[in-house]
Amino acid sequence: MWLPWKTGRPSAADVARRLVILKQVVAYAALVPEIKLRNQWSAGEQESFTSQAVERRDQFWQGMQQAGLWPQLTPAEREYAQQTPATLTPEQQINASWRMEAAQVLLWALTLIPTLPAWGDLANNSRLQAVPSDDPLPFIQKAVLRPEAEIDRGRQIAELWHWRSRTRELMARGEPLRPDVRMKAAGLLSYDDIVRFSASKSFERGEIPAPLGGDFPVCGKAYRELTQEEWEDVRSISFERHFAFNWLAGRAPRNQWDRTPTAT
Repeated sequence: MWLPWKTGRPSAADVARRLVILKQVVAYAALVPEIKLRNQWSAGEQESFTSQAVERRDQFWQGMQQAGLWPQLTPAEREYAQQTPATLTPEQQINASWRMEAAQVLLWALTLIPTLPAWGDLANNSRLQAVPSDDPLPFIQKAVLRPEAEIDRGRQIAELWHWRSRTRELMARGEPLRPDVRMKAAGLLSYDDIVRFSASKSFERGEIPAPLGGDFPVCGKAYRELTQEEWEDVRSISFERHFAFNWLAGRAPRNQWDRTPTAT
């Protein structure tokens, strides 16, 4: 169980430092050509790319060292940063690319963007231009966070969307619903019943737009109507946003980014 008195929320400076790091994480993934493209290169191009990989890695991460932020990288991030463009795995590259969704939440928390996009819209890497690439110290020192109540409401909404993605996953796996006495009394006998009830109540609270077909509206349709590809994107967006909001709310043990919980 989460105990709020066991940890404190990250400060504005903590959030700014984390955002600077996430910018590097995302940018490094974008710097490396995808495996499928490299497989089309000639032997000479492959050899040249591999021979320059260590130098390119060291030059890329040099700024983190100079800014004194290298110790702030998590163990997973340091392992990622130690890979060269030639040794970075597709999984590492994909996971790092998705961190843009978490970075976008931190941009919002630091008032660098006014709102978050709709839950079906992917984050645009260009938004990271608001984060300096050189000498991040002034940026960190001047950082200001939104009010805690505003962040907490964002966290609640992110958890709600993450819950909807997990509900679809349970339904896809054929997991049986075991309603308790109170659920039966309320007429909540299936996952669809629960989704309709949650969508209605969430709309009343102003947490989601008007439901479509008794479901959360996303990508111009009811959530249940998302294609597999659409759902995978929305699921990843929901996870990353929920992850970042939970960290902002102080739910990670000692604010350790990699240990941020995302239970729904």
